[in-house]
Amino acid sequence: MRTTQLSIAALAPVALTSAALVLALLGSTRDAAAEEPTIDQIEYHPAELPPESARSRVILVGAALTAGWYGAAVGTSFVWPDAPNAKELRLPVVGPWMALGDVRCDAREAQCSTVSLVVRTAFGVISGVGQAGGLFAIVEGLLMDTGSSAAPSAPRAPSEKSGTGASWSAAPVMLSDGAGIEFFGRF
Repeated sequence: MRTTQLSIAALAPVALTSAALVLALLGSTRDAAAEEPTIDQIEYHPAELPPESARSRVILVGAALTAGWYGAAVGTSFVWPDAPNAKELRLPVVGPWMALGDVRCDAREAQCSTVSLVVRTAFGVISGVGQAGGLFAIVEGLLMDTGSSAAPSAPRAPSEKSGTGASWSAAPVMLSDGAGIEFFGRF
């Protein structure tokens, strides 16, 4: 059997060469040649109203939200059927808020812990907020102003605009690295 002994002095040139090669590769970067992104210009006209079809869409979204979160509340009531507030969760919209009045472990519950109490209460609160939000969306859809289905008129020149005094409006803006709000004003 033959044994080979390597000394640190023999490995030093290999290590130095490897380190130099890695540094040379890392140091020899070139600039990226990327094309400039094209950003579609979105124009906001505060005087324009949403089309008539927006009304039914907002109402349908509100109804879907209310139904979905009501389903979550009913599901929560069946996961913890022995909870003192389980029956109240089955009432639409008001049930989760009524259930908040009696948040405790009942004597009938065999496996009641602080964690399960917090989880079922959180589910109840979230479903109550979701149901209320759905109702607000339905009301918004019923009360929203909509424009006619005719083509929008051309914007008037600033000299043609009526009214005096200051006015402002805000519009959402999508940017390449996030979103924001843009404010417009006339003084």
